[in-house]
Amino acid sequence: MDVIRSWILSVTVSAILIAAAEALMPAGTVKTVGKLTGGLILTLGIIQPLVSLDYSDLYDLVMAVPVGEVESLEERTWDPMKELIEQQLSAYIADKGRQLGADCTVRVTCDLAEGGVPVPTGVTVTGQLTPAQKTALSRYMDQELGLPREVQLYRTEGAP
Repeated sequence: MDVIRSWILSVTVSAILIAAAEALMPAGTVKTVGKLTGGLILTLGIIQPLVSLDYSDLYDLVMAVPVGEVESLEERTWDPMKELIEQQLSAYIADKGRQLGADCTVRVTCDLAEGGVPVPTGVTVTGQLTPAQKTALSRYMDQELGLPREVQLYRTEGAP
């Protein structure tokens, strides 16, 4: 924490000194060159800690985190997004079913794909759908949402 405090203090003092020097410079070429030089000095002051950073300490810190904690953190990060995708996609498909004249409820399930990103992997449609409605809804989910027919399950209300 002391390193960060001293870095912020040095950047702030440098900025104040550069601003004071620019205020004292005569207008014209001298002031333009002074501004450029002051900007370069300030930029170097800002990035200097990054250049001199000991990355082996950072690597050791990252490697000290147990794998189980990383997986738990990933789950906590993606779970809210997974639930949101499931809810929104379920509502979207149910709305498409209503447009087709079917009264149905939809439940979409998502799993974490490669890279930990939640993607829809299954859909269950419950309701009384005619064969034409079922075909149209199935085609829509396959072509527009990328949910192939193999992951689509249709149930009649009251059936297990």
